[in-house]
Amino acid sequence: MKDIGKIILITGSGKRIGKELVLGLSKIDKNYKFILHYNNSSKEVQSLINKIRKDGISAKPIKFNLLETEKIESFAHEAEKLYGRIDVLINNASIFKAKKFNKISNKDLDEMIDVNLKAPFLLSKFISSQMVKRKNGKIINFTDSIGVTKTWKDYSHYCISKGGLETMTKVMSLELAPYVQVNSIAPGKILKPINSSKNLYNNFYNSNDAINDIVNTVYLLVESKFINGESFKVDNGESLT
Repeated sequence: MKDIGKIILITGSGKRIGKELVLGLSKIDKNYKFILHYNNSSKEVQSLINKIRKDGISAKPIKFNLLETEKIESFAHEAEKLYGRIDVLINNASIFKAKKFNKISNKDLDEMIDVNLKAPFLLSKFISSQMVKRKNGKIINFTDSIGVTKTWKDYSHYCISKGGLETMTKVMSLELAPYVQVNSIAPGKILKPINSSKNLYNNFYNSNDAINDIVNTVYLLVESKFINGESFKVDNGESLT
């Protein structure tokens, strides 16, 4: 059977880092095929698909609200049907909101944990089962360099969700070895948030160099066969200062 190239599912692919991953990876390897998940970014995703199709890249969209965690198994099956399999899962979608610790409601906490931690856990669980059967697969989780290493005041539920994702990466790397490699990438302040986190992001690295390094790190993990359970900080060393 002719190899149709690696099939990559990226959650939250319509904007920001998700979008940059699609654009960057499609330039590096023309044989990659993309499943582009979105929730409220239909126009952005379609525009992205139209753009990369001009270069001969195949991509298909899929809409799903990651808050509906009870439906993630069905979503995983529908995503797999688009090309017949998924070789690489990139858990990129996340919520980033500030709220004082004593003001965080049950709903606030549930939404943050569901999107940032529970959805990646369940999606990885269902998609990795087929990867293990094929004895091949990659899972890449996007965490946060500063939010996990140092943590931030007024972002407790966000930091907890990303810290949990780091731990999940390590556990999954053991559970799914040797056939599926699981790693994480922890960006620094790469792109300014679209919400109210202005003070937190007074200084950020909105540069091509930062984006390129993230894309190249993802590419390394997609193609590597011997890197497992690692977290790669792409933050210009900010987490060390």
